[in-house]
Amino acid sequence: MRANILVVLLVLLFGAGASLLLIPRGGELALQKFRDNDYESARADYQARFAAGDSSAATVIPLTKLNLAEGEVEAAIALMEDFVARAPASVDGWELLSRLYQDAQRQGDYLESLRELARLRGTDDAHRALAYLAGFQGRLDVQAEALARYCERRPDDVQAQQELAALLAARGDHEGAVEWLIRADDRAKGNINPDGRELLMSLLTDLDREADAFQRAQRWLGETPSVADMIGLASQLSAGGRPDLGLRLLEPQVAKPGRALALELTVVDLLLATGRTDDARARLTALKDPVDDVTLGRLLSLQMNAGLGRLALTTAQGRDLALIPDWALAGLAEAAFRDRDRAFLNRLVGELGEGFLEERPILAANIALGRGDAAAAVRWASRGLADARQPLSERLAAVRILTLAGKRADAVAGFDRLPLGTSIGDDSLDELASLFLDLDRAPAGLAWFETRRRASPSLPADLGWVRLAAKTGDPAAVVAWLDAHPEPLGAALLQDIAGSAAERGAGPLALKAAERVFAMAPTARSRFALASALLAAGRGAEALPHLTLLLPGGGTEVETAYVAALDAAGRTEELTRFLSAKLAKGGLSDEEERAIVFTLLDRKAYGAALPVLRSLAERLGGEWLFGYADAARKAGALPELVALLERQLADPALNAEGREQRATLLLEAAGPVRALPILKQLATASGAGPWDSLYRETLAKLGRKDELRRYLLARAADDRLAAKDRREVAAALIELGDKAGAEQALRRLAAAQGPQGDDYKQLLFLWGPRPPAEALDWIEARAKAAGSPADQAAWYASLAELGGARRVTEKLGSGGTPEAPALKTPYIEALAAEGRGKELAEAVRSALATERAPDRLRRYARLAEQVRERKAAADAWAVLLAQKPEDAEALRQLGMLAYDENRLEDAERLLRRFVARGPDDYEAYYFLGEALTALKRPGAASPFYGTALAQLRAGKARNDATAQAEANLLNRLGKLDESVALFENLRKRRPNDRQLKADYASMLIENGRLQEARRVLSLQ
Repeated sequence: MRANILVVLLVLLFGAGASLLLIPRGGELALQKFRDNDYESARADYQARFAAGDSSAATVIPLTKLNLAEGEVEAAIALMEDFVARAPASVDGWELLSRLYQDAQRQGDYLESLRELARLRGTDDAHRALAYLAGFQGRLDVQAEALARYCERRPDDVQAQQELAALLAARGDHEGAVEWLIRADDRAKGNINPDGRELLMSLLTDLDREADAFQRAQRWLGETPSVADMIGLASQLSAGGRPDLGLRLLEPQVAKPGRALALELTVVDLLLATGRTDDARARLTALKDPVDDVTLGRLLSLQMNAGLGRLALTTAQGRDLALIPDWALAGLAEAAFRDRDRAFLNRLVGELGEGFLEERPILAANIALGRGDAAAAVRWASRGLADARQPLSERLAAVRILTLAGKRADAVAGFDRLPLGTSIGDDSLDELASLFLDLDRAPAGLAWFETRRRASPSLPADLGWVRLAAKTGDPAAVVAWLDAHPEPLGAALLQDIAGSAAERGAGPLALKAAERVFAMAPTARSRFALASALLAAGRGAEALPHLTLLLPGGGTEVETAYVAALDAAGRTEELTRFLSAKLAKGGLSDEEERAIVFTLLDRKAYGAALPVLRSLAERLGGEWLFGYADAARKAGALPELVALLERQLADPALNAEGREQRATLLLEAAGPVRALPILKQLATASGAGPWDSLYRETLAKLGRKDELRRYLLARAADDRLAAKDRREVAAALIELGDKAGAEQALRRLAAAQGPQGDDYKQLLFLWGPRPPAEALDWIEARAKAAGSPADQAAWYASLAELGGARRVTEKLGSGGTPEAPALKTPYIEALAAEGRGKELAEAVRSALATERAPDRLRRYARLAEQVRERKAAADAWAVLLAQKPEDAEALRQLGMLAYDENRLEDAERLLRRFVARGPDDYEAYYFLGEALTALKRPGAASPFYGTALAQLRAGKARNDATAQAEANLLNRLGKLDESVALFENLRKRRPNDRQLKADYASMLIENGRLQEARRVLSLQ
């Protein structure tokens, strides 16, 4: 029984222990809660475990998912970023983090996480997916890396390898792209897609691996290539800039019998692209069978591109014009226009109808132009130019048509409005450059082509730039471009470059282009252009052989260049012989003869030019006479020149102009003595002018002063001369030392002008400050002879001023003050000059009865004050104040007079009005203060004393008078000590000034300082 109990106890103990093991622990309990959707408790448990340092996947990944379930995406991302940082090889961690990045729209982080997963997994699918996402996000570097790893793992995926190659090519890794394309092509046994083939051809040619490109193209064609494959590969090579390789690929095929027409036309196209125009024409001419409607347009285009416009028109005969493409019809219209085939143009209009032309305005304009209907051409071209739907090439053609139709202004305006973006096709660039030049838009065109070359480099862009740069750009840059492109260029382009460069004086560029043209086509025209360029470059010796070959029958242009080359080479004797022979041969036009003479003169061959010059001088005179005279002097033929001039001067029929010309030359050639008689004749006849000056200068140089003086005196008395000319004669007499003659001339002039004239002023200068009696007599005579009181007054005023005051008073005051108002002023002035106060006061009072002119009233008042006639002065100031109530001087003077006469109220009234104007006049303020003080109003006086003191101290004038005034003002302002100090200083400087002593003592007495006053008065 006990044993059974023991067994039971053991079983119970074992069960209890086993049950303890089945109780969920912390992590298991959290996981159980997570599975039972008890997220809140599970999240708390996992957070507690994570806080306790458990960062294992079993804790972090569930906690991340719980955070995500609660919408806390950033917290979940932070947990996983921390986890993968500690466990970078955890695929599960990176997968979860990747999904979190995707959910959070963090595309960059999502891409990087996929990049890490692809590295960890290393599967081709992972790299393919990574490449797809990187391409979607524009991360070409990651895409290229992922594709490369994918392609290395899947070498059988040829399409992926082509994608990788295209991506590498776009990123500039052309070598890498070629490697992958070749690998793909080899894997596909030459069956990569057409895009891959085209890219491989383009890259191989760009890398200068033309041989590889050609070899691979041959491999693609195989033994029995299709026509489409052959044309496609050749076109790819041509598009890659190597039409010669395309032609080389097709030439064996077209040599076989029964070749396809499409293949033959492709070969023609390649021949034209490689510059083998003659071969292309031969093949086109050899085509005899008519082509179908589909091929007709292409055949016509090739014929026109090959310059077989007539053949193209023949091909179009009998064909339905409606089947021909528009571009071919335009070319046919242009060909018919060039061949003046109006019948075909009329057929175009007749068969196609107006409806067709409505949709094709540029074609319609071309047809109208060819038919001679300029108005219709302008109408159609204007419509096409204004239609923004038209291709830019068509609108450019419209501009050209407008210029051809004579509507240049419309063409320029339309051209300036065109949207010239850099997307213009290369096929339009040549015409665009031509229009920039023809429409005087070269600078703008140059800037446009420079931008185009940077944005989309191409040969047509270069050629347009070259043409415009030669016209208006940097010639050195064009030379460098030509040096870098030795391959053949169009002769027309080179000729344009040479012409533009020569026109602007760019010698090196003109020479470079001319040399290229001459090397291409050594014609007479290109030889002359080369010689001209050599000449412009200063290489005349090199130009001579070319010009010598062209000289027979070369005409004036060649002969002119030949002469210039001889001159540049320093072969002057040969040049002179050549030109002299031409003159001797005769048969020259006047223009040619004169051109030769000028050339000889420029080369200093004066003797050779003299005969022709003499003949021209005798017949035509003018400039030819001067030219002959100059050449005669330089050739030592002066006697011959003098004889000719004297003979012509003796001709009475010679006009004044001719006489003057010959006299000038005679003076230069024969000297002044021989020319003097004719100079005098011309000077006397012509009045004032160059001959007068020349004759006088000649007399002066010869020392003939008496003759010059007589001539000048005669001129001064000649009333035909203008006053300014006689005035100049007077000046000349003064310079000559003839003061009396000059005075005589000036008196004649001054008599008519009055004392205000410049000539009278010059007389005063001659007379000096104390004119002689005869001068005063003359002035008095002028006054007596004056026709009006005003004129008399002017002369008498001047007479009084110059010391003739007594004469004036005796003449005008013989019966008292003169009655005429105008004469009162000079009379009063004269009285003032003599100091006759009483008579002046009487005259002033007489004048005041009628005088109202302020200036004259002011003068009267001042003159009266001058002679101490204060009453007359006061009357004059009063009349002036009545005329000008605010006249400052009148107010001041009347105020001062009122104060002096002890009329204190009047003094206050007048001086107040004066100082109200704010004058800088301390005396006015002082005496106003004195008047107020005398009126027992010291308080009102104080401000005026203060102003007077401030102005006095601010003034620049400092002397004893101002010092005494300052002392008085200080006394008035109660500053007695300062006043005493000033008086003491004055007394020490002027001890004998009794008035000063009295004023000082008076001031002291006034202030009750009697003892000091006695001291001052007792001082000796």
